[in-house]
Amino acid sequence: MEEGTRKAVMIIIVVVCLTAAGVITYMTRSGGGSALKPGTMIWVKCNNPDCAAEFEIDQKDYLDFIRENAVPGFTTMPPMECEQCGEDSVFRAVKCEKCGKVFFPGTVEGDYRDKCPDCGYSKLESRRKGE
Repeated sequence: MEEGTRKAVMIIIVVVCLTAAGVITYMTRSGGGSALKPGTMIWVKCNNPDCAAEFEIDQKDYLDFIRENAVPGFTTMPPMECEQCGEDSVFRAVKCEKCGKVFFPGTVEGDYRDKCPDCGYSKLESRRKGE
């Protein structure tokens, strides 16, 4: 591998790692003005195709799990154990405000992360258009 190409690859790796560290720090910090409100619920979904359970959990419990189980240097979040099938296959999900579908963020490639794969609604897109 050429020296210039090698340096560029190393810079990209460092940027990705620093970005991941920043995201994890932002998501898990517990002080100051960003303290979590007790009882704030978020959606999670089992990625096991034989199960596909969907349920709400407390955001603080989810962030505590991430803080305790995240692997430094990795940009993906660790899976939680599904309370229905027992597999380590539960990840953060989004519930569409229009049709009620629960799905994983980024399901619709090349579009808003909260774009519903069923009805096409995106709260972010709607906000940006001023609707």
